[in-house]
Amino acid sequence: MKILLSTYSCFPCQTSEPGCAWRTINEALKEHEVWALIADAYQYRELTEPVLAKNPLPNFHPVFVKLSPALEWMSRHGATTAIHYHLWQEHLRGVVRELHQKVQFDLVHHVTFGRYWTPSGLRELDLPFIWGPVGAAETPPRAFVRELPLRYRLTEAARDGARNFCERLGSLRATARAATIAIGVTPETCAALKRLGARRIEQMPQVALTDEALAQFAALPAPPPGPLRAICIGRHVHWKGFYLAIRAFAEFAKKNSEAELWIVNDGPFRGELEKTAAQTGVAARVKFLGTLPKYADVLETLGRSHVLLHPALHEGFGNVCLEAMAAGRPVGCLDIGGPASQITPMTGFAAPATNPAEAVAALAGFLEKLDRDRTLLAAMSAAARAHVREHYTMRRINETMRRYYREAVEKGSEQSSVGSCQ
Repeated sequence: MKILLSTYSCFPCQTSEPGCAWRTINEALKEHEVWALIADAYQYRELTEPVLAKNPLPNFHPVFVKLSPALEWMSRHGATTAIHYHLWQEHLRGVVRELHQKVQFDLVHHVTFGRYWTPSGLRELDLPFIWGPVGAAETPPRAFVRELPLRYRLTEAARDGARNFCERLGSLRATARAATIAIGVTPETCAALKRLGARRIEQMPQVALTDEALAQFAALPAPPPGPLRAICIGRHVHWKGFYLAIRAFAEFAKKNSEAELWIVNDGPFRGELEKTAAQTGVAARVKFLGTLPKYADVLETLGRSHVLLHPALHEGFGNVCLEAMAAGRPVGCLDIGGPASQITPMTGFAAPATNPAEAVAALAGFLEKLDRDRTLLAAMSAAARAHVREHYTMRRINETMRRYYREAVEKGSEQSSVGSCQ
């Protein structure tokens, strides 16, 4: 088939949304001819073209799309990425109509950004249309937002306001109605897609692990003996919930004088995290490791830990949870969003997101349980690795997506046949 992908954020890398788009392209190329619409902004072209020059991909046609000079200028002088993305998607409507006249596509697929609350520029082509996987419908309970510093409460209010406003847009509802198959990452997003009027809704992970990545994680040792080492890995932003992890660790550390919490990476919320560590009296045992030089260093650090804490307030998927389980590290999270949908009772623990105090106490209890019972830790480690191998491989995800492609095209053919009979 001739397939058109909308991949605003895309370049050859391993992680995050650009990497997800790149993997989708390479998988589709195994059976189809692929055109990918990529934003001509944020260095996506500069990062992609040299790779393609050295390693050409047969049947791949990247189409770098730029806004008008005035809108591009505006986006680089104060407008946010969200505004640039929305304008880009609206601009795409004319681009794809013109491109379809030349190519005559069989199917279109919106890949990135993977969020449900922005309309897709593919919505008006009247072709079999896959929308997603998309996420971002996850909302933290108010009790968690209330205890954040004011600027972050305002950020959450702005996020909620933007989503609520966009859900009323006719263009977003038209995107949902146009989707032959709409794919949500979490139950929360699937519910949002239903509200918007999507006809068929499926739940599916946004990303999974390649065979190479699985081998990397499988090579890491089992959780070692010795004092418990909990770890957080990710950008230091408020919604990752690392401050809750510090508070849970502090409760647990009252009964264990040798345990440590390692926090990998950096970000704008680091000052608040350091303040939380000081206020809870465990600053000396919370190690801020910063941004490690190489990905191999992150893996090595993960291999010396015992358990990942990732109590995110709203996480559409949480790749790090998947990677931790592949490395045999159980995951402690909240019972909302992507992390909770990944784990099982034998691969992690989802603390009740009722209020911060109860969540912190539950996570502290989880750490104490693993520390006290190393046989349980070993069993959960083995179960976590097996869980990822069974449910979260790129091979399995790609098989599912290929099936969705076939079913979408078959559905489109049925509708065309009905239309011709009428």
